[in-house]
Amino acid sequence: MPNVDSTNSLQVGRAFSFMFEDKNWVVKILLGAVFNLLTLVLVGIPFIFGYLLELAKNSSEGKELPLPEWDNLGDKFVRGLIYTIIVIIYSIPGIVLSFIPCVKYCFGPLYFLALLFVLPYITVKYAQTGSFEDVFRFNEIIDFAKANFNNLIIVVLLTIALQIIASFGALALVVGIFFTVFWADLAIYYLYGQVYRAGKREEPAAQPESS
Repeated sequence: MPNVDSTNSLQVGRAFSFMFEDKNWVVKILLGAVFNLLTLVLVGIPFIFGYLLELAKNSSEGKELPLPEWDNLGDKFVRGLIYTIIVIIYSIPGIVLSFIPCVKYCFGPLYFLALLFVLPYITVKYAQTGSFEDVFRFNEIIDFAKANFNNLIIVVLLTIALQIIASFGALALVVGIFFTVFWADLAIYYLYGQVYRAGKREEPAAQPESS
């Protein structure tokens, strides 16, 4: 089934396995693992992010399958590079807090935890519009986070759990981690699209202006 259902609930269960329903999932995940390997020399990061942005956009539009193709690599690199810069900018306050002796063990981790709550909106908003400015509209971000707090808690907890599960890939001759990390990324960015989609469906319709 290429499309998600029409309910407002997150497709939590499908996040773990939807990627395996793509008829070319082996090749796509293998290529994802190769680009993950290239992240060790940084060059793979924009490609991975570019791919995941496309996945999140598709998920937010109810098109979970097929997985994106590994084509248009130039476009993926550019969009992924800009997204990398966005994430770095958002991470700067947390990095600064982590170097302040009195607060680094408390406020630094709390900041990055809070960042996990806004990343789904930031990610999908940029994936949909390609606008650098849109991801810094803080009022919209806060409103979305407040309105979708329960779903965001689920996504944040699953994000942490998936990252922990992915780390076990190191047990498979070490190289296995590049496959498990990419699998976890697919699940996480799928959920990003899901929570954005659910939130947008729940927004009240705009009231017509009175004459």
